[in-house]
Amino acid sequence: MISDHLVIELRAVLQVQNQILRQFDQAVSETEEKLSDVSQQAQQIAELEKLMAEIESSIDWLEEEDLNDFEAYEILQLYERRQASVSQELVKIGFKDWNSFVRQCQNYCLQEGLEPLAPYEAMLTEKDLQKLKDESYNAQFKWDKWDYIFVGASGVLAALTDFLVVRIPASINSGQYAGQLGSPLTAWLKQYNMNNANDWFAQWAKELEKTCKTPYDNQSLLGGMSPNSHRFQSLGHDPVLGFVFGVLDIMKGTITGFSYDKLTGNHLFVNAVVRPDYEPVGLIEAFLKHLGHLVSDVATPQGLPVPFMSLFQGLNINSFWKEDRTIAETARRMYLDGYDFRHFLVSGITPGVIEMILRAYMMLRHYSEGKETNLSINSHPKYRSMLLAAHTIAALGNAGKIALMQNNPLAINPAQWLALLRYLIPSVKYWLFDQHRFRLEHQNKINEEGWNNLLNNSDALLEVVCKSESSLIQLGTI
Repeated sequence: MISDHLVIELRAVLQVQNQILRQFDQAVSETEEKLSDVSQQAQQIAELEKLMAEIESSIDWLEEEDLNDFEAYEILQLYERRQASVSQELVKIGFKDWNSFVRQCQNYCLQEGLEPLAPYEAMLTEKDLQKLKDESYNAQFKWDKWDYIFVGASGVLAALTDFLVVRIPASINSGQYAGQLGSPLTAWLKQYNMNNANDWFAQWAKELEKTCKTPYDNQSLLGGMSPNSHRFQSLGHDPVLGFVFGVLDIMKGTITGFSYDKLTGNHLFVNAVVRPDYEPVGLIEAFLKHLGHLVSDVATPQGLPVPFMSLFQGLNINSFWKEDRTIAETARRMYLDGYDFRHFLVSGITPGVIEMILRAYMMLRHYSEGKETNLSINSHPKYRSMLLAAHTIAALGNAGKIALMQNNPLAINPAQWLALLRYLIPSVKYWLFDQHRFRLEHQNKINEEGWNNLLNNSDALLEVVCKSESSLIQLGTI
């Protein structure tokens, strides 16, 4: 680590070198300005030479009285006055050892009125300062007005889609939420019932229903289970969790889920053996049976539950909506009221609007600015923050939708909240753990590129100097 004392000494040295370079640059500029009219001066000299030749050709006509006012040294004095007006004293700062060099620099600072403890930024030009700002870590991920416009527009459009298209699973004609309209897309999806259809998919699903029998379809081992609720109570029917619990149940001949006590309203986690004489099934066969069973259930009137929603049966605590109903009972009631996997697919339109608009904008913006070919939106802090902000707007819109619909839990958009969590969790990790590391990596990258450029430029400069016959320029002098 560099000590504070050395930092103070370096400030004085750098201030002197900076001042010398500034004066050198100013002197070069003045010289260039004075030499800019060399061609004109050459023409004037040629005219003077012509006049001198005429005088010399007429020298026989000159008399002694004609030269009484002529001073031979006037030309030399004129040259000396001209030289004095454009020259300045040369000061050399030699280097014998570091301490004496620092003292000379400090003395020079006092003579020139420089501040030896001035910040490093004072040594930079406006162009250099702007370059540092453009290359800073924050500048790489700073939003501009178009970013704000697209983030806001996509978030608001997604919220409107949630309110106007997704709505709730089905229209309600009576009770507390009477008059609330259901989603037309969900209603359209639920029009198809494999039990009443006779197309290729219905025939295939019916065949799978016969061949893909599963132990977690048993409705006698879990309390409160009925034909309408057995898919919600059994974890094997969950579109995601089922690939763990459902496959294990098929392999072992068990059923895993939650029982429901109608009197107390409590749900209990249960894992029970369906038949003692059940023959174990291999992993591949269990996976295929489970997949076939899900396909046979997806287009039935009750349908499959929303992914992970079955886990809420384990929350036997008061609900946010009704004090006399637990969260587990609320989740159960939502499923029985049509809140199934098909409505979950419809709710995915809301985050899908954001993903399509913002990702298209990011790709067009990224490649139009000539950036690197490899584009990773999910790992890019700026792009991820834009997606997080847009999904936050849409999630807040969903919260407003719930409030406008009298806190109806059926108005919850699970796909939108899952999308928000998808970007929130890595963003929190970035804010807490990765941001400092990324800043250091960015700074090291800039330093490495700058150092390589400096080495390349110094090599090129040394090569030119070695080949030229110009006089040696000693840095640190003026």
